[in-house]
Amino acid sequence: MGGSALGSMRIPILLSVFVGKSMASSSTPLLGWQLDGNSRSAWDILWTCLSTIFACTWTLLHMDVPPRNMSVARSTSIKLRVWVRTILAPEVTFLQATGQLADAKRLQKVCNKAQKTRDAESSEPKLWLSQRARPLEQVENFDHVDLHPVHTEWTLRQCFCVIAGGLVLQTQDQWIYKIQPRDMKPLIQAGMVHCSDFRDQDIEDRAKADSFAKFFTVLQSTWFLCNIITRWAYDLPVSPIEVSTVAYVACAILIYGVWWYKPKDMGTSIAVHLRCNRDDMPIQVRNMIERNSTVWVHVRALVNEDNWVSVLWKVFRTPFIHRDIDHLETIDEAVGNDLISTPFEIFIFDVICSLTALLYCGIHVAA
Repeated sequence: MGGSALGSMRIPILLSVFVGKSMASSSTPLLGWQLDGNSRSAWDILWTCLSTIFACTWTLLHMDVPPRNMSVARSTSIKLRVWVRTILAPEVTFLQATGQLADAKRLQKVCNKAQKTRDAESSEPKLWLSQRARPLEQVENFDHVDLHPVHTEWTLRQCFCVIAGGLVLQTQDQWIYKIQPRDMKPLIQAGMVHCSDFRDQDIEDRAKADSFAKFFTVLQSTWFLCNIITRWAYDLPVSPIEVSTVAYVACAILIYGVWWYKPKDMGTSIAVHLRCNRDDMPIQVRNMIERNSTVWVHVRALVNEDNWVSVLWKVFRTPFIHRDIDHLETIDEAVGNDLISTPFEIFIFDVICSLTALLYCGIHVAA
């Protein structure tokens, strides 16, 4: 009986030894953190590249503020058109962004110069409120209120907002006028617009993304770029579509840097309320504004309901690469030619855009 018990004990011992040896021979050793190897599937590569290209083309677009009576179909179609153009030629979008940055910097100089002159001419600090919503005599405790402007300099973000159509005048009879860049100097000199009427925080509040959101998007794109560079450093294979995606990432980082202070996709404009009707505005200002009577719109104006098919056809049948004539005329017709580019600025602008196009094409040639 003792022998049979010993024999019965040998069976589980032998089984445990056999299973232990089998598991030891078939198991793989534990490894530390590893880079992606050659086991990546084609779908993984394609999905990563397409999602990165989408982030570098759609999310970086900083569209202008649509008019009050523009339909959602038309504004969305315009953004789709710009997105397709950015996919086909991102260097063209960089060209547009660089031009807007140059316009914003020139407008900032003009506005600050006009604001400084206006503030110097105002002997009383209360005069800058002369065009505001209610008469000064109706303000309670007027002598105990500090009516000095919060700041007296225009920021680059404010000038970008003006160029994007994000600043309007609203009269007492509920008419809205979209301020053009060429209108800023006479409006500031007339005391109807002041840099304290809206702050950078007001612009960021209406924008769809603040500086942190933009930084996070740039960080995501940069991570893909660092991953590809690391694979090159370790002599790991890199597909041609990944190299092409690197070109989009490089252009996206440049475009984000140029558009950093431009508000992203503001849905509505910031209104400067006037204490006069449209017909009671100062004669010099009214004559200047009436030349652009088409940009006047009433608060109760109906939104133009457009058919999606017709809107898409009208938007996409125009050339993808063309010069915005209206915008250029707005800049060139500025009072005193203060907003016209100098030959040196045009030269620097052409050099930067040429180098960007060369970088984008060079990466594609390398792919």
